[in-house]
Amino acid sequence: MDVQKERRKIANIPDQTCFGCGSANAIGLQMQFTADDEKIYSHVTVPVSMAGWDTTVHGGILSTILDEMMGWSVIYLLGKVGVTKSMTVEFLKPVKTEQPLTAIGFIQEVVSDRLIMVTGEIYNQDAVLSARSIGTFAAMTSQAAVRLGVMSGSYMERFLPVLKQREEGGCR
Repeated sequence: MDVQKERRKIANIPDQTCFGCGSANAIGLQMQFTADDEKIYSHVTVPVSMAGWDTTVHGGILSTILDEMMGWSVIYLLGKVGVTKSMTVEFLKPVKTEQPLTAIGFIQEVVSDRLIMVTGEIYNQDAVLSARSIGTFAAMTSQAAVRLGVMSGSYMERFLPVLKQREEGGCR
């Protein structure tokens, strides 16, 4: 894992219901994010109710965390709406519930204005890389996201400050 650089808090809309990052989703992960100039970070502890075998975090939950990290990398680092086209996940070590995890996301390559390669990583409490993903994301402007039905116009109005926060100095 990288040496910690100065990080900024990434704001989300307060009534977000997303399973991964929604503070209004009582059964979700309620992930929160910080960022430096190149990466985004989240510290998350997965409850035992999201286990697969015994106290091992279910692979689908790990995939969700990785997908969130990659999606928020596109949102915050590029200021665009990003939707997952494909992702490949490597489960490297068992990840235990009720243990603090650090997830990291970063842009691997901007292939074009609309095609982004992104990486997500999950480290266990001992800072050991335990899961990694590479994703291909379709990136789009706020107008395209509404036109394509990714989100409604009213939702985008509420989300737009989140999308523009890096260019406007972000939250500290």
